[in-house]
Amino acid sequence: MHKVEANGIQVTFGSKVILNDINFAIEQGQKVSITGVSGRGKTTLLRILAGIVPPNMGSVSFDGEPFNRQTAKDIRSKIAYLPQGVELMATNGKELADLLSIDILPAVTILKQLKLEEEALYQPFADLSGGEKQRLLISLILSLNRPILLLDEPTSALDQTSTDVLMELIWGREELTVISTSHSDQWNAKCHKIIEL
Repeated sequence: MHKVEANGIQVTFGSKVILNDINFAIEQGQKVSITGVSGRGKTTLLRILAGIVPPNMGSVSFDGEPFNRQTAKDIRSKIAYLPQGVELMATNGKELADLLSIDILPAVTILKQLKLEEEALYQPFADLSGGEKQRLLISLILSLNRPILLLDEPTSALDQTSTDVLMELIWGREELTVISTSHSDQWNAKCHKIIEL
């Protein structure tokens, strides 16, 4: 059973407190949304959980193991993280899959579940719509088959139909733990837990 815990997380930028005494525990299989108005530190908290930035105070643990320099490699092997507006070091999905050593066959299966054809993997990212690119990236990180998924605004570029399809896919994976940021009422309403900042 995977468990993600945050204990007393605090982040400051200069004299400004972004996150103050954030505490929560997330059990395996829970779908969780971090919500709040812009500037409250939602993405920062997600980046802390991904081990990209350290908090000024407090700690994060996975399965009771604190996230630190010694444990980072092992913990990161359990996490897939998709930031919002990510700058990609590849021109198309196939190149990105190769860079990340992703097996293309599961990616194609998931892509089709998200109502995209395999050809989307080979199209330049610049030729894809925002929603197509978002679904393509989600299919690739799901293909990594990590038990914990961190998603920053996963439905921001999706229309209603695409959001429905993505939610059916994500919630259909009962063992998958998903921690997201979202402004989507539809997404948030289905989550098991809301962390409001």
